[in-house]
Amino acid sequence: MKNKVLIYILLAFSLNTFAQDIFEKKFENCDTEKFVMESNTISVKQKTDFVNILATNFDKKTVKEIRGLLSLQVIVNEEGGSCLLSIDNETNIRTEDLNLKMIIDNEVKWYKPKEKTSVILAIKFYGNEVELKRIGLSSEKGFHELID
Repeated sequence: MKNKVLIYILLAFSLNTFAQDIFEKKFENCDTEKFVMESNTISVKQKTDFVNILATNFDKKTVKEIRGLLSLQVIVNEEGGSCLLSIDNETNIRTEDLNLKMIIDNEVKWYKPKEKTSVILAIKFYGNEVELKRIGLSSEKGFHELID
């Protein structure tokens, strides 16, 4: 099952490799002038637990019912702030009902990176379980899972 999820994620990424926005659903108000992508290692560390922030900010019904894959592209600025740039929502909850832009931009914090960085996260909701993966992009491997 996990391999199927990773294959789906990588296929979705490969369809959009020439755009700054990795995913089709785009958000505005992110500074996208000159940033790097994580490539072979996780280069930006989270200060806050991403899954816990979602669980805390989603309404109780969403936490109980959400199933499926949510892929996110987040720009992390030099101060460690987040800006949600694009998403692919393959869950059973409408994107508008998740309020992701507000949650991520206001609640998700990172340790200061060396430079502005695009972080790609894939979150699979299985009911009582959640799986989070970080995805990198390199010329040798293309899109691939990053292991910390």
